[in-house]
Amino acid sequence: MTRPARAQGDEVAAGDAFFRDHPDALLIVDPETLRILAANPAAAELYGWDEGELCAMPLADLEGSSHQAVPEDDESSLIRTHRRKNGSEFKVRVRQSMSRYAERPARLLTVENMLTLFASLERAGELPLAALNRAQEQEANLKIAQQLLKIGFWKYDIPSRKLVWSPGVYEIAGVDPKDFDGSLEGYVDILFSDDRDQAALSVQTLDNPDIKLHEFERRIIRKDGSTVYVKGIGERTQTYSGDVITGVVQDVTDDRRRQAELRLLGASIERLNDIVVILRVDPSVPGTDAPIVYINSAFERITGYAQSQVIGQPLSLILSRAEPQIDPQVLENAMNAGQSLRVEVTGQILTGRQVTWDVEFLPVADAYGKYSHWAAVARDISDRREAERRAAINEDRFQLVSRSTADVVWEWDLSEGAFIWSEVFDKLTGTKGSHLETGFDSWSRRVHVDDRERVVASLWEAVSLPDVQSWSEEYRFVSDEGSERVILDRGFVVRDDAGCAARMVGTMIDLTERRAREQRTRDSERLEAIGQLTGGVAHDFNNLLTVILGNSDVLKDRLEDPVQRRMADLIHLAATRGSDLTKRLLAFARRQPLKPQRTCLNERTGSVHALLRGALDARIRIQHQPGAGLWEVLIDPGQFDVALLNLAFNARDAMPSGGTLTIATENIKVRGRSSAVREGVPTGDYVCVTVSDTGAGMMEEAQRRAFEPFFTTKPAGKGSGLGLSMVYGFARQSEGHVLIRSALGEGTTVRVYFPRAVSGRMELAAPERGAVVPSVPNTGTVLIVEDDPLVREHAAHSFHALGYTVSLAASAEQALSTLETESGIFMLFTDIVLGVGMNGLELAAEARRRRPDLKVLYTSGYVPGDVGFNNPLVPDADLLRKPYAQQELVQKLAELQRRVPAGD
Repeated sequence: MTRPARAQGDEVAAGDAFFRDHPDALLIVDPETLRILAANPAAAELYGWDEGELCAMPLADLEGSSHQAVPEDDESSLIRTHRRKNGSEFKVRVRQSMSRYAERPARLLTVENMLTLFASLERAGELPLAALNRAQEQEANLKIAQQLLKIGFWKYDIPSRKLVWSPGVYEIAGVDPKDFDGSLEGYVDILFSDDRDQAALSVQTLDNPDIKLHEFERRIIRKDGSTVYVKGIGERTQTYSGDVITGVVQDVTDDRRRQAELRLLGASIERLNDIVVILRVDPSVPGTDAPIVYINSAFERITGYAQSQVIGQPLSLILSRAEPQIDPQVLENAMNAGQSLRVEVTGQILTGRQVTWDVEFLPVADAYGKYSHWAAVARDISDRREAERRAAINEDRFQLVSRSTADVVWEWDLSEGAFIWSEVFDKLTGTKGSHLETGFDSWSRRVHVDDRERVVASLWEAVSLPDVQSWSEEYRFVSDEGSERVILDRGFVVRDDAGCAARMVGTMIDLTERRAREQRTRDSERLEAIGQLTGGVAHDFNNLLTVILGNSDVLKDRLEDPVQRRMADLIHLAATRGSDLTKRLLAFARRQPLKPQRTCLNERTGSVHALLRGALDARIRIQHQPGAGLWEVLIDPGQFDVALLNLAFNARDAMPSGGTLTIATENIKVRGRSSAVREGVPTGDYVCVTVSDTGAGMMEEAQRRAFEPFFTTKPAGKGSGLGLSMVYGFARQSEGHVLIRSALGEGTTVRVYFPRAVSGRMELAAPERGAVVPSVPNTGTVLIVEDDPLVREHAAHSFHALGYTVSLAASAEQALSTLETESGIFMLFTDIVLGVGMNGLELAAEARRRRPDLKVLYTSGYVPGDVGFNNPLVPDADLLRKPYAQQELVQKLAELQRRVPAGD
């Protein structure tokens, strides 16, 4: 067969007769782009494409399925698999030489069909086809070996700085060949993040001619997220076109996992307090004479035997002092049956201590299923009993903790992608058996949709960053029933030897009740602040109304002009309505004067029930459910009736189309972790009054603001927004509590708790024996103590109009000085709130101490929280509530005149 010869010259022209008439297929290729520049007719006949089609193709399009780049050697000959236009593949021998074409460097490729070559050689007596078959068989065997051993081949071309991988490497790395550009940087990018810095330094040594052998072990992150451990080796080789490094790489993931498991197993066994002994089964010796091949550290530490004393010795050596002796036949029978054997023996160890052992023999099979070893585990029963005792104590503690918390304990195995949940998870999800779910979505799908992206992203960030040891997030958790819980989730990352996150363990803490308590505290503080503001405003307003109401009374009596009298009536009416408003505000602010009495609420609710039957719409059914054996409470009965009516009228307004109104009473002992305690009711004994309706219900925001003054859900002009605020203020001033529950379409329930009255009777303190309290004369001197100038002047006019002489004081100190200098004062008329210094109650007590016969009449529309008026400090005193009319003043004076002193 002829060959292209250098004698023809370095310049090859596609039109030369040499090129066109050559019997072998000739191709001229651009050395940089590897595109075909020219092809002779023999090439067109060999491949099935015409010369024009071949000249438009890259050389790679001729390569078959086992494509390898054509080397850049100036002279080389190698076997390739090429393909024809019809898709069939065939073996060719490619020879190349550097030449020139169109005045530039080019490659001249001579392509010979191997079948044609072998046929000619066979005619000459040679058998190349058999050699080719053997080569193909060896290639197939190599592929099988690569698959079994999980290996692949690689080459690094130093001049071009390109990596070439065999298909096996692509398969190991999980990389599509079209996605890998052959660069060292591209190789580093697919490595595990922790390995990249070291790998970047290592690949730099590939260009060092002094380093011939390169060994490495790396972790590769596949597209599916899995991690592959690879181990490789490469050797530097000199070629005509430059140095290359060729090598092999192997997937050792399974080996590394097994090594990690073995390390964990070995470390676990070495740290055990139990003795572990491994015996080799020898059919030629009895069972108890089986030689010892392994002992753990606990064996040496507990028995006193050193490893050198027992390895290779029969088991009977260490059992010689034990009783009862183990029957060798029993041990052999267990081995033949593949069953474990458990015995209990007692013996003395080298230290002289007598120990009772619980020994279990476990048969271990080899790779062929034949039992070849015994694994014997011996436990000191006394230690085990102690451990069991400690475990029982720990279990009791765990149960106590479990009963006192709703925390969920969880573990996440990242390698398996599986979760393990404690059974409390069922309670959180609302689905029995949900703790058996193992998928990631068993948790993630229940995270509130608005929180899910943030929380899941932070969790993955915690496990992916090598320096992160813990994770914590607060989010909303949605149960399978649709209810939301506020969760504080905390987890701790457990990493393997390579620093990768292997597991996470953590707890889910339900913060829902805590957040609700915090909200209730904020609501209570807000109501308290509103109450203080409201009380202060109502106090000042009451003083003004006292002056307005009193003077309008005087004008009504003195004016003769009907128009002017009507104007005075309107002023009086407006002041009266203003007085009603301030009473409601003071009730909410817990500053209204109360006169508590020992009361049975069944009687009060019964009276209100009878009143409501005739006052409510006939479509509303009223139920009265009095509790049996109801305790007494200490409240102001009149104010209780007003509060109960307010609740009833609110219920009526919530049922415009009719429904059921229920008024019930019961004794309740609030203890421990009851729902009432969680909602802010202190522990104790209470009488609970419940008013419930079947009306429209309230939204959550409306429930939170229900007790605020002037807040109402009713249309404009249909409600003042003071009814529930009065109930709240009255209950709190009576040392009680109010809870409200409502749901849209399901009605509203209000529960008012009043503390149970202590045993005994309430009695007012009696005056000193021998003190004579004279009757109130029609004339005399009244000491008026009032810090507001307008109210003080109005009170002076009122008493003057009744024929009394008046002495005025702006403070308690001035009043006491006046009492010392004026002997004709028979009555003290004092406001309770006097600003700086003593209040009215303290003034009255001190004045009575100095003058036991002094009459006392209090006046107030506002009682500060630190004073109170539930138990007057001075007996036989009375209260005139601001604002008051002249007639009310006359009535109180008459009552004081008729009152018989205590003790007479």
